[in-house]
Amino acid sequence: MLNGPGVKMRLRAGLASPIALGTIRRVEQVLDDETKALYRRALGAFSTGVAVITVADGDKTVGLTVNSFTSLSLDPPLVLWCLGKASDRGVWFVEAERFVVNILGAEDAALAAHCARRGEYFVPDDRLDLGRPGQPAVAGALAHLYCSRHEHIALGDHVILVSRVEAFESRRGDGLTYFRGRYGRALDPGEG
Repeated sequence: MLNGPGVKMRLRAGLASPIALGTIRRVEQVLDDETKALYRRALGAFSTGVAVITVADGDKTVGLTVNSFTSLSLDPPLVLWCLGKASDRGVWFVEAERFVVNILGAEDAALAAHCARRGEYFVPDDRLDLGRPGQPAVAGALAHLYCSRHEHIALGDHVILVSRVEAFESRRGDGLTYFRGRYGRALDPGEG
């Protein structure tokens, strides 16, 4: 049970649940602009890692920054990430059979910002690792997950891309995080 300053107990359906003090907003089917902004701020309280998804497009590499990445299954090895239906890069990723999930290190904030900007479709050539034909990766990323399409699920204003991991590699280092609209650093705890 959560107790302490700034927390009050509220009874709901006979169960006690902790609610942080402040204005509680009811979520309606259609959100107005103010409620959307407040909802995004509430979601921003969840700190995440940052990845850039890459896919080949001829001699170029399309990159998209995501923080909606998660592991899904060890057996079989599956991961998922979410793509906004309004994304200016959506067509590349929805149609792709293969792509790479690049989990970024703390030193990659500039690349993450670049690949998050509308209209900035391509990863700079000097940031690419072309070691696996047809699956360009971000050079120096903390991890590369070489994936193939498994399943796409359309929900709300996003598409969930479930992917099978075919190969992976990783290195030590501090991770890039995203919290309340800003990039940060998660310290590598070192060898346990």
